[in-house]
Amino acid sequence: MGWLMETGRVVAVEADAVWIEADRSSACGRCAARAGCGQGALSKLLQQGKGRVRALSGAQLCAAHCELGDQVWIRVPEVTVLTGTALLYGFPLLLGTGLSVLLSSQGDLWAAGGFCLGIASGFAILHGAIALFGGAIPGFAEPELAGRATESEVQPDIISLSN
Repeated sequence: MGWLMETGRVVAVEADAVWIEADRSSACGRCAARAGCGQGALSKLLQQGKGRVRALSGAQLCAAHCELGDQVWIRVPEVTVLTGTALLYGFPLLLGTGLSVLLSSQGDLWAAGGFCLGIASGFAILHGAIALFGGAIPGFAEPELAGRATESEVQPDIISLSN
């Protein structure tokens, strides 16, 4: 299993986890898909490129050993990112398509309206589920601490490491 790595700054410390602030758009400038992807533009528009994530203690670094302002590496399994992306985009699309097919016998306008309603409902359901579980969906791995980073380390492209 591979890992996706990112650096960030510790902004809060809990008993078994830390809150990391990372620049969401740092890798966007180096990504090959940047011209066709709206993630960088959305993060700039909605959150000014900064995001906070909760990272659990890892094998190399314990949350209790972190202090505010520390630069750390966090990692998340590739499979979590891939399945999470499929869920976040696929569920609303499937719901919209299903509702569109059900309403297609009523005419094109009903089918189009059903698709829009299904997409909106899918995102609303996911938003509610994520809020219900405190920001983490059961079955998906949370990020974990992978080690300390130095100030001189540059945000890398997203890299994959083997176990």
